[in-house]
Amino acid sequence: MPDIRFFTQADNKAVSAKADKVAKSVPLTGYFSPTGKLVLPTKTVQAMSDLNSVRAIKIGSPAEKRKLTVLYLIPTDEQDAEGFPVTSTPRGLTIELAQILTSGRVDYKTEKYSFTLKPFAYQEGTTGYELSLTAKLAQPKAPYMGKPRGRKPKAK
Repeated sequence: MPDIRFFTQADNKAVSAKADKVAKSVPLTGYFSPTGKLVLPTKTVQAMSDLNSVRAIKIGSPAEKRKLTVLYLIPTDEQDAEGFPVTSTPRGLTIELAQILTSGRVDYKTEKYSFTLKPFAYQEGTTGYELSLTAKLAQPKAPYMGKPRGRKPKAK
């Protein structure tokens, strides 16, 4: 008697491409406004569910560094004297940091700074966030490559 492999109903179903797709994680990003506010966009806040109800955040940097390249955000309660108040706006959450950025040699007025957030375990049950700053250099505007418009110059 030959060996027989029997099929099941599951073998007959076509594999859909949608089932194989892995859910993309939202990159946790933000930026500094020209007025010196740290801005966490709405998509970032929604991805960080523990920041939805926070009204104050402790902000720190590595102790041995003078120039700010990394900031640490630790959610805290409103009664904490070291916590910075969080303001809710239609675009997300903002924190006023103008003086800290100036003393940390971050020229937020002339350059556009953005950052990425990475969660880390701070203490028991507390998740902190590490902000890595990146400066977006202003690119000069590309010259117009289309057809010239308007009146033609007079011939000499």
